Amino acid sequence: MIALLLALQIVSPLEPPTPAAVDTTARNAAAAAATAAQQAALAAAVACKPGATVPPMEIVGGSAGSGDACRLDNAVQPRISRTVTGTTVTGGSGAVTWPVMPSVPRLTVTPYVAAGAVQAPMCFPVAGSVTTTGATIKCFTSQSVTVSLLGAVVAPVTTAAAGVTFDVLALPTS
Repeated sequence: MIALLLALQIVSPLEPPTPAAVDTTARNAAAAAATAAQQAALAAAVACKPGATVPPMEIVGGSAGSGDACRLDNAVQPRISRTVTGTTVTGGSGAVTWPVMPSVPRLTVTPYVAAGAVQAPMCFPVAGSVTTTGATIKCFTSQSVTVSLLGAVVAPVTTAAAGVTFDVLALPTS
């Protein structure tokens, strides 16, 4: 019977824990808290900070970049292209402007006309007029004229087209 009591006394779950067991639990909790604090500090040190400037425009070839700044969700990169609409006046030319394109030395300007006519006007940038903030466009229409001297001859005649609405796509030269 005494052996039974001794056995019950050793394995009884009703006894309070020893001071050594309580001390281990407190040490584990303190170590876990210290580890969590260290992990939070490391994450804050490694995390990138939001950039305070506008993201740069695209460039031909791209660039890897450097630094530890992040892009905010609502940051907007500047457009590399410009599109505008213009209308020609008497003489067939029309000027268009667009916001400046920083760090772009030259542009390729392509005017185009979306017309339902059989022969849409042809539009071209005027030589020397293209800048990083605008261009002058000149449009022409073609007409066939019958000339009869020694028989019927059809000759195309190109004239300046006033009142033509045109669109322009401007891109940095690659």
